[in-house]
Amino acid sequence: MKTKEIILDTNFLLVPFQFKIDIFSELNYLIEDNFVFVVPTGVVSELKKLSKGRGKEGAAARFALKIIEVYVNTKKIKTVKSNGFVDDWIMKIVKSENPVVVCTNDTNLRLRLKKAKVPVITLKSRSKIGFA
Repeated sequence: MKTKEIILDTNFLLVPFQFKIDIFSELNYLIEDNFVFVVPTGVVSELKKLSKGRGKEGAAARFALKIIEVYVNTKKIKTVKSNGFVDDWIMKIVKSENPVVVCTNDTNLRLRLKKAKVPVITLKSRSKIGFA
């Protein structure tokens, strides 16, 4: 069986700080297959820009970058080079052979993924994530 890739979008990586949800434990519960977390370099760039801001969004972005750093070092997340607009890159990747799940809270991206029949995990409530 192929390893499923779980692509983490920028706004999804802000969830742990914003809503105090351990997204990794929740994802382990939701997805029973073998999987690897994938963070496009475009997401890292977006988080770096957001991290320079003040307030909750800046703090959430700094926290997300720290999570990525820790998980990359433990081999639980891999960063993948992406080009162009992140949403367009995600749409291109989901058409590859490898089974993919996308984690995002972006309404427009969710609609595009739904049309392409790609499984999407999103924030379902202030305390839970789940399939859209």
